Amino acid sequence: MTPRKPSRLIPTALFGDDKSVDGDDAARVALRETPLDIATRLQKAAEERQAAMLEPARSVRRLQIPLWSDGHRPVLHDLVRSALFTCGQRDAREDFKAKPIYALEHIKITYTGEELRQRDYDVYLQILHLSRGATVDDRQEWVEFDARALVKLLGWTQNSRSLVELRETIRRLTACALEVTRARTKQSLAVVYGGPLLLKYAGAQEGSFDEVTFWKVQINTEVASQLRPGDYTRIDWHTRAQLSPLEKWLHAFYSTNQQPYPMKVETIHKLCGSRMAEIKFFRRALKAALSRLVDVGFLGNWEIDDTDKVKVTRSQMITIAEVAGDYLT
Repeated sequence: MTPRKPSRLIPTALFGDDKSVDGDDAARVALRETPLDIATRLQKAAEERQAAMLEPARSVRRLQIPLWSDGHRPVLHDLVRSALFTCGQRDAREDFKAKPIYALEHIKITYTGEELRQRDYDVYLQILHLSRGATVDDRQEWVEFDARALVKLLGWTQNSRSLVELRETIRRLTACALEVTRARTKQSLAVVYGGPLLLKYAGAQEGSFDEVTFWKVQINTEVASQLRPGDYTRIDWHTRAQLSPLEKWLHAFYSTNQQPYPMKVETIHKLCGSRMAEIKFFRRALKAALSRLVDVGFLGNWEIDDTDKVKVTRSQMITIAEVAGDYLT
């Protein structure tokens, strides 16, 4: 008896299956298919592969920047509960490389770039304000503005020096890189995002080399997408415009909590990025800033107790106004 030869296993990609079949069975299947059937099947397989390759391009993530009233600006809790935008003013800016930024314990920030300050944050908030309600996506869209109009909104002096400062600030917001990790509880899944605050920019200039009078910039939507309910607060822009750098930091920080918990002076000193070496001098500046926030109606009262903890009470009038501002949008 002549032993039967083992059947040859033939891959059946040509037959619309991902298994292997016996060679004799494959031959019988092939005999039943006409050349037109084979051509049709191969064409269909090619179209499916092409569709799979194009799928990522079609799944563009679109994001709508939230709306807020004209008198408000959005502060992201992760950024203002840290020393990312310092209260520095006259000292030379530091250059950082993957520097850990002091923040509340559920937030971790590393930063690379030139030191950012409250005036830089003012510019960033204004650019976000110009993009409110816009729908952007991963391909990025430009935010366009007149430089002199933005300088006016910022309350800066209308001169060429302000145009130069605006240019330097836009460059700084583009050349930086931050990474933020946030976990609300030890059990919750951490959220990680980052990159520069602005992705790129272009401008048109007139007059001297540095006097750019028209700008268009692209915001980093990975950062802007964190502007979700519970993760950002609308602050009163008119109030912020009246304040010094330390007062601005305190205003943004305490805006994120209607019932702030007591915090040591030393902790606030680190959180606001103050460079005052002597804590007693910072305590004096802090007292003046808190009194100023009472004068403008943001705080109801404040005190520093025997344990050197700062206790503040938000103004009920401001709290109601902020809630009303939400409904105005």
